Amino acid sequence: MKRGISPLIATVLLLGFTIALAAVIINWGQGFTKGIQQQTEETSNIKIACASDVAFGISLACVSGSDIKVTIKNDGAKNIEKFSYRLYNSPSDVSTGSVNTSLEAFGIKTYTLTGVAAGVKEVEFVPVIILKGKQVTCSSNTEKYGDAEGTATLSSC
Repeated sequence: MKRGISPLIATVLLLGFTIALAAVIINWGQGFTKGIQQQTEETSNIKIACASDVAFGISLACVSGSDIKVTIKNDGAKNIEKFSYRLYNSPSDVSTGSVNTSLEAFGIKTYTLTGVAAGVKEVEFVPVIILKGKQVTCSSNTEKYGDAEGTATLSSC
C-alpha cells in the first residue's frame, strides 16, 4: 500500500512556498522602486536648480590678438563654479575647453581664452554649478555670442 502526503499538509506546504516567494519578490521590488525614486528625485532637483537659480548672459565676446575676451553676467542666485565652452569656426569646426574660475551670484566677470582666436565666429558657454556637493553641468542653460553660420568672425576688442 502506497501512501502520499495528506491533502492538508500539501496545502500548508503550498501556502508556505507562496508566502516565501511573495516575500522575496516584495523585498526585491522595494529596493528597485526606491532606487528609481532616488534617481528621479536627483534628476528633478538638478533640473529645478538649473532652471530657477542659474541665469547668465554673454554681454561681449571679442578678439584681442590670439585671445578671446568674454564678458559674462550672472543674473542667477547660484554661484557658477566654472564654464565649459565651445568655439565655432563653422558649424562643423568646433573646439572645446573649460574656464575653471567661478562667477559669483549677480556678478560680472571677463574671462580670457588664450591662444584660440583664429577664425572663431561664435562662442558658446555652459555653466557648471555645485549641488549637494556634486558638480552639475546645466546643459540646458547655454548662452551663445556670434554666428557660426555667418561669414563674420568675432570683432576686435
